[in-house]
Amino acid sequence: MHRPEDRPAHPTIEQIREVCQPPEIRGRKNSEHWTGDVFTRSLSPYLTRAFVRAGLSANAVTVGMILCGWAAAAALLIPGWWGPLLAAVLAMGQMLLDASDGEVARWTRKMGPRGIFLDRIAHTTTESLVPMAAGFRIALEADPIDWRWAFAGTLLGMLVLWNKSLNDGSRLARVQGGMPLAKEDTGIKVPTVGWVARARRAANLVPIHRAYHSVEQTLVMLALATVGLVAGFNGVAVAVVILLVAAPFVIAGHTLAILTSSQLKVPATPES
Repeated sequence: MHRPEDRPAHPTIEQIREVCQPPEIRGRKNSEHWTGDVFTRSLSPYLTRAFVRAGLSANAVTVGMILCGWAAAAALLIPGWWGPLLAAVLAMGQMLLDASDGEVARWTRKMGPRGIFLDRIAHTTTESLVPMAAGFRIALEADPIDWRWAFAGTLLGMLVLWNKSLNDGSRLARVQGGMPLAKEDTGIKVPTVGWVARARRAANLVPIHRAYHSVEQTLVMLALATVGLVAGFNGVAVAVVILLVAAPFVIAGHTLAILTSSQLKVPATPES
């Protein structure tokens, strides 16, 4: 492993992989998105090397990640099938930048709370803007304009924020309760109540609860837009309805899973 002072200004791809993609990063169960195994961790070192050579900071890359996510949401306003396609491509591009900004931070050893804050802005805003933009798209496509769809998209965006806030809220509760942040490999997020654990395993068979990330949202919209193009229905509208109907159940299940896990339980102290 290269020491910080030994790291060259013009690293090779192998050096980037060695320093920026250690096993503890690639092996994260909850923080590592599935796109990491599919393509982002394979391609990100090339971007990371370019950013390092250009002297860009990790925070600058994260700002680019924010803008890429917003562009993904805005792409949904493009009429026809091309809008959802471009939105899905840009959402995946955001994940590629998400991998790269962390790698730039690890290479330069410039990691801090500001970068984490910007990263949360990137994900939170994009994941809520995608359904909002979809709702406005459907409203504008209607003749006459039907603003009820804009309301539906905005409501879905608020529910996405609600669901996302549960994870951040559980982390904040641990910190304010004097407990350390939960590690990836402790199993602390697994429900300890039997029927809740079984329900969670059953939900994994049809993982609709995983469909509220920006990548998954845009892929669902693209898939249904493709089917709708052939079958003659508005696929983006169907996607919004499905995600909106499922969201309250996802939020309820997510809340129950947190409350019945060990995340918020104060560990027992041994008696002296």
